[in-house]
Order: sequence, then C-alpha cells, then structure tokens
Amino acid sequence: MVNGARSAHARPVLIGGGAVEFYIGGAVASGDFDVVTGARAELEQALFGRGFVRPAVPGSLCRGLVHPGSGMSVAVVSGRLFDGHSDVGRIRIIELASGESLNVPPVEDMIADRMGQFNARAGDDADMLAQALVLYRVSRENLEIRLDEAYLHTRIRAETLGDYGSDSLRETANG
Repeated sequence: MVNGARSAHARPVLIGGGAVEFYIGGAVASGDFDVVTGARAELEQALFGRGFVRPAVPGSLCRGLVHPGSGMSVAVVSGRLFDGHSDVGRIRIIELASGESLNVPPVEDMIADRMGQFNARAGDDADMLAQALVLYRVSRENLEIRLDEAYLHTRIRAETLGDYGSDSLRETANG
C-alpha cells in the first residue's frame, strides 16, 4: 500500500540492508536495521523501553542500540530521508498482520542509494552494485508498483553526482 498522505515522513523509515531485504525477499541478509527519523530521541527512548541498550565496548564507535537478549541492533539516523532527496509521497506504508505498519522508501531510492555507495567507492564495491542490480531486476518483474524509470534516473544521477543514470544500470542488468 502506498500512502503518502498518512504522514509517512514523520514516522521512522527502514533504510539500508533491511529495506533491501524487504524488497528482495531476504536474498541479502542485513546485520542490523537502519532507521531514519526526524524524531531520533523519541525513537531511541522507545527502544530503550523495549530493552535496547547503547553498547559500551572500549575503543568502538557506537552507531546504534543493541538488544542484549537477541543481539538485534538498530542504528537510528536523524535527519531527512536520503538527505531530503527522496519524494516522501512515494514512501511505502506496509500494513503488517499484527496491525502495525512498516515504512520503507521507494525502491527507486534504494537502487539509487546503492548506486551512490558503489560510485562513492570508485566502483570498488561490487556488493553495492549487485544489490542495485537485484533491486532493479526485482522491481521490473515482481513488484505490484511499477518502477518509475524517470524518477529512478533522476535519483541515480543525484546519488552518483552525474556519473551514472538508469541507462547504465539497465545496460548492466541486460548484459
């Protein structure tokens, strides 16, 4: 279900590997959950209330919270989704059987994000390119929402500082 009118941008949005897993059915396993929200303190307080703690490991840079019982980690990123480049009206609100919902960015933003990370590492991150390709293929064949090629092209150009576009991704996917 896509519903931009439901203040999706005000609620936490799953990004990173967790969102990739959502779109491709778990073919890529993520080690943690990355969530972007404009209400970081409130989300962290809610997680603390559910038993999450900030790890105190000497010499490590703490990026998130960990649940000691399960080992699950959540990195809470403050700010705007993809630094404000995402069209929040395209956020997918997935209704879960529990009655809760999950917000995920549009697949086009996830593809562009992976292409941007691939590009930022001077083409040295085959894993990010592979994730972008799998997301692209799945979105063209299996999603109930049609891939918006124009939006995808714009987002990839923005994330890669003009080095790539959807045409290069399409050629790689077809070649």
